[in-house]
Amino acid sequence: MNEVLRVLEKILKKSGYTIKKHPKYNLLPLKNFQNDPFLKTTYDAFDNKDKLVLADDVSKLNVCLRTCVSKKRAGESYSKLTGVALDQHLFKCIQSLVVSINEAVEHNKKIKLTVFDDRSDKAALENINNILGKAKCGYEVIKTKNAGQGGSLYEHFSFSRDKNSLFYFCEDDYLHTPSAINEMISFYRDIYEEASTHLLIHPQEHELIYSQINYPSYILEGQNRRWRTISHSTHTFFTHSSIVDKYWRYFDNTKYVGNKEKRHLGSEKRTTDKLFNHIPGFSPIPPVAVHLQSKESLPPFFDWKKVWDSF
Repeated sequence: MNEVLRVLEKILKKSGYTIKKHPKYNLLPLKNFQNDPFLKTTYDAFDNKDKLVLADDVSKLNVCLRTCVSKKRAGESYSKLTGVALDQHLFKCIQSLVVSINEAVEHNKKIKLTVFDDRSDKAALENINNILGKAKCGYEVIKTKNAGQGGSLYEHFSFSRDKNSLFYFCEDDYLHTPSAINEMISFYRDIYEEASTHLLIHPQEHELIYSQINYPSYILEGQNRRWRTISHSTHTFFTHSSIVDKYWRYFDNTKYVGNKEKRHLGSEKRTTDKLFNHIPGFSPIPPVAVHLQSKESLPPFFDWKKVWDSF
């Protein structure tokens, strides 16, 4: 530590702060990890000797896709990640989801796709329908009642409450591998049957897990990849409708996402991340889908460009 930092540390120390060298690897101390509530939730689910026999239907999947392909959409007119116009960027992501659904259908999975469209431009909506026309499952397009992210989030979560089905809630800027849907269904069913518990699957890890967030995880060996326990997710995830209905109090405020005055109330931390206090959460390693929003949202060590170029 140089002299300037030593002086600065003395000043900060009076206020209860200290300066530490940032290591190359994020090996921060784990405080009382034996009693970590999220690990305990997972451990108890698998160790429960008096398992309840759940009667929920996990034989079918509803995919809810939120779309908004419009010139009025906030942000750049092109993707810095893929280097193409934003509408083409989103169309390819939607196409990847349809391809993944089709592969799952070919593996005898029962699926229905519902698109919640938030006022996409007319030409864009025609393109979306052309892509959906290649789906090997039933589908419908619903125009959201209210404009904005919060409106579509709230509506597609509400849509699931009275359905007895698996649900995958997804955004239009996620790029899916062909096996994504089939693998998430299979993993969910495996855990449900073995541990008699519902769960939440987020389709990818984030770089932030390693650089800013630090917590221990269980690592499970699945059929085709490993799955690590998680305690955070975006609003794109895979679960069961009964979880949405039972814990609706964690979903209600998603309507505030995008609201300038109340957006903090709709954040994942204040809404759906609270589900991890009740059910186990998992992310696949390597991922089965990638959030192509920004460089910071990409999973580590994954060649998403290879997936992108395959469509």
